[in-house]
Order: sequence, then structure tokens, then C-alpha cells
Amino acid sequence: IITAAAAVEKGGLDSDSTLTFNGRKHTLYKSQLKEKINKYTNRISLRDSFAQSVNPVFGKLGALRLGKQILDTYAQAFGFNRSIIFELPLVPSSFEIEDEPYQWAEVASGFNQDTTISPIHGALIAAAVINDGQMYEPAIVDRIIDETGQERYQNQPQMIDQAVSPSTSHIIRDLMETTVRSGTARKQFRRTDRDKVLSGLTFGGKTGSINNRGNTARYDWFVGYAAQKEGHQQLAICVMVAHEEYIGTRATAYARMAFKKYFGSLPQNSTVAASQ
Repeated sequence: IITAAAAVEKGGLDSDSTLTFNGRKHTLYKSQLKEKINKYTNRISLRDSFAQSVNPVFGKLGALRLGKQILDTYAQAFGFNRSIIFELPLVPSSFEIEDEPYQWAEVASGFNQDTTISPIHGALIAAAVINDGQMYEPAIVDRIIDETGQERYQNQPQMIDQAVSPSTSHIIRDLMETTVRSGTARKQFRRTDRDKVLSGLTFGGKTGSINNRGNTARYDWFVGYAAQKEGHQQLAICVMVAHEEYIGTRATAYARMAFKKYFGSLPQNSTVAASQ
């Protein structure tokens, strides 16, 4: 998400921009970072590269087009390497970038074990995409009402940063919606048009998976959102599952359950927007 946002704003790309890669989609060899065109070269749009998680495309963007400074700037704009105010202790998400182009490719494609992020932070990034690029502080308590029914406290969402422009956030939404419609999250979100609750929603998301350092668990991520097609309710979500010897219920499946539970519990005429 962050690499795509940087590529749109600093690289002049949009959803239909054509990119190239050689080799397999889910590997990241140094040979794949060369800007070469031959009979084996694959051509693909930014939209489909994002939706299908094509590592060499995002690796080339990081190493050849964006570089250290831009990647670092956008990571910080999206809340990395800074404290996020929250009612409970929250370890800052960590983003480290070196002076080596291959490492830029690794962090740009998420193909590394040094970048760390909490699920809370993942949900904030998804929320920024549907809030026109604005990052807000998370909150548990919405309001407090005393025994007389008088409101004693009402949470006022505080903006952390304008991570990207509204126009960029709209392009990222297109990429995330393609991921759910025809990309790596399509399997768990198929047949939503036959569901009474889910058929009224638009979904966007990004999947990711990586093993831990000891190869004893495989982290399975889904960062995304759902929004009413007719109405203003929105829900941003992040799910992280650690699978051990066998792959169990996917993060995307839990996200689908959460969307159905949340929107299924709303009054039929609910049109009040959720800030987060």
C-alpha cells in the first residue's frame, strides 16, 4: 500500500500504468531487478501487480524509481517509526532502510523480516485509504454516559497526518478493490453478491504472508475495509493469523466474518459514517 502510494505521487503512476517483470511473481532475485526487456518479459498494470502481489514489480519500483528517501518519507507519513497515541501500550511499527538498492526492493515489496507492524496500525492504514488519505489516532472509548443519561465524554478523532492526497487514496482504493474482486483475496470474498448483508458492500484489501525467523509459523495478513454501497457506514480492519504446521482459517476469512457481523448488526436505515 505504501509503495503504491509513493509510486503514484512521486512516480506519476496510476492504476493502468504498465510495468514489466521477468521471472516468477512471488520471488525477488537480484536478477529480477534489472530493467531488461526480452521475449520472456511480462507486462502488467499497477492495478494487477498490486492485486496479485507481484514482488519483482514492487521491488523494481523501490530500487529503481523511488529509492531510500522517498520510501522512508512515505513510511513515516503512514505512521512508521513514531509513537501512536492509544489507550493501551502500543509498540511503534518499525521501518529500517539502508543504502543498498536490493534492500530498498525488499522493503518496497514487503519481502523482508525487519519491517514490523501491529494489527492496530494496519487498520489505521486501511482507514486512511477510505478517509481521503488522512491518518487518525485509534481509540477504544467512543463516549461515556453517566447514570443520569448525560454525556460526560465524546471522543474527537485526532488526525495524525495527511499521509497522501485524496486523489492518491482513490487510486489505492481501486487497487485494493481489485485485490478482493480478482486478486489474492478473491477466493474468500466470492459469492458476496448472494449474501443479504455482504451484497450491499464494497470491499478493498491487501493480503500478505511471510514466515517468522524460525520458520515455525507463517504470518497471514489481511488489511482492508468495507463500505456501504447505499449509505455511509465504513469499517476498516486488520487481521493477522499465525499458522503453524497446517494452514487453518485464513485472515481473509476472518475479515469476511467481521464485515458480515458488523454490518449485519446495524439498523437497516443506518447512514452515519464511522470515522474508524
